[in-house]
Amino acid sequence: MAAPAGSMIIPLMTVPVMMLALSLSSCNRMPAYGKAPLDGSGDVAIDVKTLRRKVPVFYSFELGGRRIDFFLIKVNGAIQSYFDACAMCYPKKLGYRIEGGNIVCRACNLTYTADELKTGKGSCHPVALEGHVEKGFYIITKGAIKAGANYF
Repeated sequence: MAAPAGSMIIPLMTVPVMMLALSLSSCNRMPAYGKAPLDGSGDVAIDVKTLRRKVPVFYSFELGGRRIDFFLIKVNGAIQSYFDACAMCYPKKLGYRIEGGNIVCRACNLTYTADELKTGKGSCHPVALEGHVEKGFYIITKGAIKAGANYF
C-alpha cells in the first residue's frame, strides 16, 4: 500500500532543520577557558606556582561584553603571555590549540614549540601580551588586555 500524499513532508523537512541546528551550534570552534583570576584592582593575577614548564594555560577575560582569551607559558624559567590570537590569522577568530605538546594556529595549522613562540614564524605568530611578575603572581593589567581587544 502506498503512503498517503504529504506523509513524507514532515520527515523530509526534519532533516534540513536538524542540519541547520547542528551547523549553527558548531560555528564557534573556540573552546571555553576558565575565567582569569583577578586582584583587588581588576587586573589579572595568576599564581606563578600554578604554571608548569612549557605547558600553556589558557584564560578568558570579559571586557565590555567581549571575551578576550590569552595564555601564559613558562619557558626557560621566564613567564611569557600571549593573546589567543595570531598576528596574521586573527580575523578568523580561531586562536591556538595544543597538539602533541606544541602550540598550533587553528587557522593555518602552523606549529610552534614553546621555545619558538617569542620569535614566531613569518607573519604567523601569537600576539604578545604585556605582563610582569610581582610578589609571586604574574600580573596583566586591564589596560594591557584592552590594548589587544581588537583581535577579538
